[in-house]
Amino acid sequence: MKRRVVVIAWCVPFLMQAQAPVVHRAVPFDAAAVALDDMRREADGELHLYARSLALGTGSAEAEWSTEGEERVARLAVSSPGALAMELLMEDVRVPEGAQFRVLSDQGEELHPPVTIELPADVHEWTTPLVAGDRWVLEYREPLDAAPRGSFRVPFVGHAYREVEAFDAREGDCHVNVECTPESNGWEGPIRATVRISVVTPQGSGWCTGTLVNNVRQDCAPYILTAWHCGRTSSAAHFNQYKFYFNFQYATCAGGAYSTSQFMTGAQLKAYSNDYDPQFQGLGGSDFMLLRTNVAVPSAFEPYWSGWDATAISTVSADGVCVHHPTGAPKRISSYTQTLTTGHPMTSSGLMTHYKLKWAQTQNGFGVTESGSSGSGVFKPNTAVGPLLIGTLTGSSSGMTCTNNTGTSYFGKMSYHWTNNPNTAAIKLRPWLDPDNTGTLVLGGGESPCTSGLGMVDGAVRTSIEPYPNPAQDVLHVPGVSQARWTIMDATGRILDRGRITTPGASITLVDLPNGHYVLQLRTPQEALIRAPFVVAR
Repeated sequence: MKRRVVVIAWCVPFLMQAQAPVVHRAVPFDAAAVALDDMRREADGELHLYARSLALGTGSAEAEWSTEGEERVARLAVSSPGALAMELLMEDVRVPEGAQFRVLSDQGEELHPPVTIELPADVHEWTTPLVAGDRWVLEYREPLDAAPRGSFRVPFVGHAYREVEAFDAREGDCHVNVECTPESNGWEGPIRATVRISVVTPQGSGWCTGTLVNNVRQDCAPYILTAWHCGRTSSAAHFNQYKFYFNFQYATCAGGAYSTSQFMTGAQLKAYSNDYDPQFQGLGGSDFMLLRTNVAVPSAFEPYWSGWDATAISTVSADGVCVHHPTGAPKRISSYTQTLTTGHPMTSSGLMTHYKLKWAQTQNGFGVTESGSSGSGVFKPNTAVGPLLIGTLTGSSSGMTCTNNTGTSYFGKMSYHWTNNPNTAAIKLRPWLDPDNTGTLVLGGGESPCTSGLGMVDGAVRTSIEPYPNPAQDVLHVPGVSQARWTIMDATGRILDRGRITTPGASITLVDLPNGHYVLQLRTPQEALIRAPFVVAR
């Protein structure tokens, strides 16, 4: 049975024992050797790493155990000198129900709140949260009556040396936060569907971006679509150590607070393009990877399952966006305003596997893609079912940065992911997103597609609303809707107001709207998108 990873509050503060704990140190971090290897990886097009996996070789057997009330407690002090932050890569994790980890300073200060670890029966790998500092204490607690005693090994520590949260500034100043308008108007669903991925490889960990995607069964299966080049060197054990961060974004357009608390650990590889196999020399396909997380997405994350379009088309004329985590930073949105054409990152290959696009200046910046954006989705608008995912990012030409923004970005096409690539039938994308082989090529998204059969498929909107009174004066009533996010737009599509309906028969107060024609747009748990025109006449 698969269960959820839950972050909870810790009720009783802990005071460290007077005797200093034994500190288990990782092998030294060789900055010069890592710098040379980073240059080689860059030249070879390998995953850009933020942390290196250094041998630690410790675990529960080396921890200091004690009994406190009704709990057994183990504390393990670890250090990797010079790290901006650390994460422990754990194996042979076998813990009883109710077991928890948290992270403390040497003085007993809580650096990360407790996390309850509940793994699928056949999974025994896990990764701690990424916590600032080069020395801290991992604390493990389990019920005193739990049998047998929990155990785990920590063969490696992830030594973070760059591009980690506020410990190290990295992305350029051209990027547009996803809270900015008008850039985010109409793209709220794709924004919520976009996740940051901590990818674990034999050498270390790197950042990529992925999209939570809907499937034709609309059963809320936690599928995340990203790029194969991100995970092509990961083993099954490494996939179980991936972390997926939801809603990692600044609070306002100008920046401000953010949180990394909404994360999930572990996934299984389900489908991939296999185009980096040596026999294809990296030229064989569209560079996609489909993962299914080990646990269901918590409703508290307010997830959105993105819709998609796998139709084989050579050009896309509608303006659209990419939502991504450049250099692993908080979520950004980049815009394109020209017709997308078809090609491949290696022009000489002659393949038509990717959409090619160039980024555009917008009101709040000139968003581009960088390392960490790999695997992110490119979306086009659809008036019937809302925004649709049409491709995933492989990379960009010319070493794209905020100061070098004229290059081309290449997105592997959903249509090529679907049934092409040099991979076997079982690992193509279609069997997973259309498991019953219905022939669906266009599927709308939704907040909770599994709560109702009223999905949107191939452009067919299954429901509508008629707000009243219409014309309205100061209040607009919304019948037949009990849960929805709403926005009011003017005739040009500019968002004037927004909010949430939480009870049946709710009404919306029309604040400072002059006489004129407007559109009420709803996103409900059952429907990807519903629009209804109305008039204000006072």
